[in-house]
Amino acid sequence: MIINRLTTISLSCALGLIVACQSEPTDLPIITRDQTGIEQGKDVEIIYSDSARIRVRVTGPTMLYYTDRNEPKQTFPDGTTTYFYDDNQVQMSVLKGKYAVRDEHKKQVIIRDSVVWESLTDGRLETSELVWDEVTNVIKSTKSTKITRQNETIQGFNFETDNKLAHWHILSPVGTIKVPDKTLPNN
Repeated sequence: MIINRLTTISLSCALGLIVACQSEPTDLPIITRDQTGIEQGKDVEIIYSDSARIRVRVTGPTMLYYTDRNEPKQTFPDGTTTYFYDDNQVQMSVLKGKYAVRDEHKKQVIIRDSVVWESLTDGRLETSELVWDEVTNVIKSTKSTKITRQNETIQGFNFETDNKLAHWHILSPVGTIKVPDKTLPNN
């Protein structure tokens, strides 16, 4: 009988606590990722590393993150600067553009408007748009592209390179190229 009363009292207390802890639905609204829409960051710095070594550092005054599950993307509406580093953490190149967008589903980054890529060793690239495919690590532009290196300037359309700008080509090129001075063999 004492055990039955203790059980009844314990159950009554537990039910009382459960009822007392319930909130009204209007007290704390639950917000899902889809309802937030856009997250905004100011003075953003994103660091990509591999094996504890910085590979890429992206900065921008404003980043907007669109959280829609069907089309998640990050945009830099006020421009972006991206720094690339070698294995020894030495900055090798800088990429700037006045607008950038990264589409998470397509795994694609598009940089537009006054795009300039300057390399410490391979010269300077200028175009109005670059598209980087994160899966293949290929960077392309169908827009007019200009590459300036020591004593040579090459312009054209349909530019393509690897993500280090080391092996590039331009279909339909126009420009002057420095050719090494070699003496032709006499036949």
